[in-house]
Formats: sequence, C-alpha cells, structure tokens
Amino acid sequence: MTRHTLVAVYLSVRVRPSATSRTRRSPFPPHAMRPLRPHTYSFTILLGALATLASFATDMGLPVLAEMGHSLGVAPGRAALSLSVFMAGFALGPLFGGPLSDHVGRRPVLLGGCAMFALFGALGAFSRTLGALLLWRFLMGIGAGSCQVLVVAMVRDLFTGVEARVKQSYVNLAAGVAPIVAPTLGVAVATMGGWRAIYGALAGGGAVLLVVASLRLGESLPPRAHERFEVRRALGGYARVLRHRASVGYILVVALNFGCLFAYVSGSSLVLIGLLGVSRRVYGLLFAATSLGLMVGALSNANLSRRGVTHARLTTWGLVAIVATAMLLLALSLVHALTVPSLVSLAVVGFIGQGIVRPNAVQGALEPLPEIAGIASAVLSALQMIVGAASSALVAELYDGRSALAVTAMMAATALLSVTVYALVVRPAERGAVESAGAAAELVA
Repeated sequence: MTRHTLVAVYLSVRVRPSATSRTRRSPFPPHAMRPLRPHTYSFTILLGALATLASFATDMGLPVLAEMGHSLGVAPGRAALSLSVFMAGFALGPLFGGPLSDHVGRRPVLLGGCAMFALFGALGAFSRTLGALLLWRFLMGIGAGSCQVLVVAMVRDLFTGVEARVKQSYVNLAAGVAPIVAPTLGVAVATMGGWRAIYGALAGGGAVLLVVASLRLGESLPPRAHERFEVRRALGGYARVLRHRASVGYILVVALNFGCLFAYVSGSSLVLIGLLGVSRRVYGLLFAATSLGLMVGALSNANLSRRGVTHARLTTWGLVAIVATAMLLLALSLVHALTVPSLVSLAVVGFIGQGIVRPNAVQGALEPLPEIAGIASAVLSALQMIVGAASSALVAELYDGRSALAVTAMMAATALLSVTVYALVVRPAERGAVESAGAAAELVA
C-alpha cells in the first residue's frame, strides 16, 4: 500500500541540515566511489527511487490485469491476486530486514532486497501458470519490502524533529513519480511485449537501482550501533514497539490509511475501465491525475511544517480530507450516482490528505524509538502491507462488475478506523507524554 511529476517542483525546495546532523561525525564510511551526502537532492531522489519499487511493481500491471488473466487462463479477479501476494511478501520482508539492519547496517540489507527484486522479477516474466507467477511475485515483494523499510529507517538515522518530517515528505514527493507514470508506462511496455515485458522492465529497473545504490549509497547506521544479531533481542525490540502506545497508534494510522489508498489503487482499473468504460490510455491519465494528489499533499506538508504548523494539526487536516472523500464516494456508490469526474476529483482530494498524513505518522511512529528504528519501521511496513493486502483481496473478491461498492465501502471502513485510532489512541498518548515531561521538569526544577 499504498504515489506510489516532479523534478522541477522538487528541485525548487532545498532541505537544510539540522544542527544535530551538521555537528556529528558523518556515519558514512569511505567507498571506491564517494557516497552521496544526506542533505543533497541526489540522495533524496535515490531514496525516493528505492521507495518506488512497490509502486512500479503494482501500478504498471494494473491496466493489463485482464490480459494477464486471459494469458494464464484465469479470471481477471484471480489475476488481481498477484497484487495481494506481492503485498504479503512486502509485509514479510521488513520483519526480517528491519531487525537485521539494526545490527549489520542498512546498506547490505538494502542491496540484498534490490537483488531479490531484480532476480524474481525476471523469473516472473517467464511464468506459465498463475501459481508460478504468484510465487515470484511474493519473493519480489520480500525484496521490495526490505528496501522500503530501510529507506524509512535511514531517514530516521540521519534526521530528527521537523527536519525528519520534511525529509520524509520529500522522499514521498520523489516516490510520487511512480504512480503517475507507472500505469501509462505499463500500457506502453505491454503494447510492445505484452504483460511479460512489464516484468522484464521491472527486473531491469531493479538491477539499475542495485548498481547505483551499491556505488553511491553509504551506511547511515553509526558504527557504534552495530551489534551481533540475536533473535531474542529482535523479539524484545518488537515487543517494545508494540508496548509503546503512541508508536503503535501511529503505525495503525499509517496501515489503515494505506488500506484505504490501496482499495482505490487495486480497484480503480476494475471500476474505471470495466464499469465506467474508459480506455486504457485514459485510465493511465486519470490515475496519474489522482496520484498528483499525493505529491501535492507531501509538498504542502513539507512547506507547512517548515512554517511551524504542528504535526498534530496537519495530521488532523489530512485525516478529515481522507474520511470526508471516502464517505462521499460510498454515498455516491449506494445511490448509483458515481461518475468518472466525481470519482477522480474526490480521489485527488483524498490523496492530498494521504500525502499530508503519511510523513507525520511515519515520523511519529519512529521518533520515540531511535535505537530500534529498523524494527519500528519493520512493524510499520509489515502492518501496512498486511492491511493493504487484505483490502486488495477483499476488493477483488467482492467486486461484482455492477457497482463500485466493494471499492468505496473498503475505503470508507479503513478511513473511519484510522481517524478513530488517531482520536482514541494517538492523541491521548501524546498528551500524556507531554504531561509526563512537564511533571519531570518540575521535579528537576
């Protein structure tokens, strides 16, 4: 779950280093080719590119699900399971990669994830049965999940506070290129070589990122943090994350909102092409338009954060946008009044909310636990993909070809659950933390 046109807009904004990151010794060791510095545009773009693996792997194939199903002798709904199993692998990968990276470092685990994505993407191109394709997709997801979790952890390693929220926004902004270009690119690639060519292109992209990351991406985990990996210690780290009320609350907010987003992503081709009758080319353009909402939200969040708007206010604004648009889409579906303009325009507004909420919620989940950021990021990535996979599978199972209710009902349910968790879990935990800090300060005084 989860977007997944930029560079001119992105390059007009410069991320300035925080005082903490300017004064500490750089954690990057020397390599044959000098690693990118964390505060450069190139570093942010590379992290954003690594974060796009999942978006390209899911979105490029959306317009050709029916063709893929016909080629493999299954219904389009069954072919959509390729999204669910990819996300299941994406959920599993971080559970191993996150704790391992807290001990051996981010870089080797990330490079291994890139290699898996490229290798199993290539094997997917030669699949002759749905079962074989689902296996390679699952293993691709494990590789992509390992990359995603380490992108988030590396930002937490190198930045704190407002600067971390700004950097998370810019990584999301860079990653927002993927859902804009992926469906259109998928159609173009499939036109030349069918759906199998899409998997070949994914494998090639993974191989390119593997080479670039191996040459230009250094290690973000300070040397003093490297320790021998122990399963018992990793399990203790997971337990610590799950006991931290604010952290686990923010993780649930991210996961549920991703479920809302992926209900739309996985069902959009079924509704827009199958139900509302748009062409593949128009579908790609409409999907790109909705994905622009994520970029607008991420850029707005970065600018407003720099101007001093609190993360609590920004998160509240974003959640209101997500819930309101999801409920409106559900209402339109119930009265059979859903049209292409209403669906796309409301999705754009909801995606803007997603772009605002995610950077704040991700940083809110990781910031209280810096020494186990890899584990906290793993829990976040795994849970969001579990929820996304369940959302996608339910949409595929319940979609009847006659209405968009399966998609919009799932969006509304996950959005309502997300705002409930934020109101009943996260906000009370944050207020309690502030009160405890105040009381401790008075005792010291």
